[in-house]
Amino acid sequence: MTFRTKQRGQGLLEYALLIALVAVLIALTLNAMGISIADVYSKAVAALEGDTSGEDDLDCKPLAVATDEWKNLEDKFWRGGIKQGDGEFYVCPLCGGLLPGFSGNDYVIDLSDVKVSNVLPSWNGYGVAFRADYQKSGLNGYMFEIERVNKNLSTQIYFSKWVNGKQIKPPLATITAPANFDWDNPPSMTVKVEGDQMIAYLNGVEVLRASDSTYAEGSSGVIANMGTQLQFNDFYATPPRCMEIK
Repeated sequence: MTFRTKQRGQGLLEYALLIALVAVLIALTLNAMGISIADVYSKAVAALEGDTSGEDDLDCKPLAVATDEWKNLEDKFWRGGIKQGDGEFYVCPLCGGLLPGFSGNDYVIDLSDVKVSNVLPSWNGYGVAFRADYQKSGLNGYMFEIERVNKNLSTQIYFSKWVNGKQIKPPLATITAPANFDWDNPPSMTVKVEGDQMIAYLNGVEVLRASDSTYAEGSSGVIANMGTQLQFNDFYATPPRCMEIK
């Protein structure tokens, strides 16, 4: 009886040593791959507790972010593209650009910290393009814009569709901006496009919805109207599930 007990205890010790050795080998392998053991442990615990916030953080990385590289709009209609300097982006009147190398179907785009200089008394405005493409035939896709034809008319907010460089009339959806709309402190824009639905927000508040299924995917970008020079700090696209709106 004493011998068997001793033999059983020796077997358990060998198993424990073997498990410890395997654990050390796994730890060394993960470390060599640049993976933190603490992160693995934390994610495992979070998964057991039903917490998937860490995964959401990874999934919510931007799909595309504005840099100094743009696919600029330059043809008989558009005068030029977007330039970067002193930490800001500059869009000349009747200029614009798309994010190069990016094309998606469902996403959210954000244009933040906007400043405008209305260089003409008419055709003031700016906006964002989405599910868009720019070729020799011109711009194809959608836009969300804020526009004032002249100072005597009210400011309009609308979704439009572009086909071969031409804006289709009437707009997909339009509303009149509040009478107190402040061009000296223009709002940031957010547009969510998912399926055939598009929703626009100004400073995080929903203002307009539209529906259309002509374009299923494409890039996104920023545009300035004929009478406005635009400056902004940031522009990026994220998955729809990552959107945080007031």
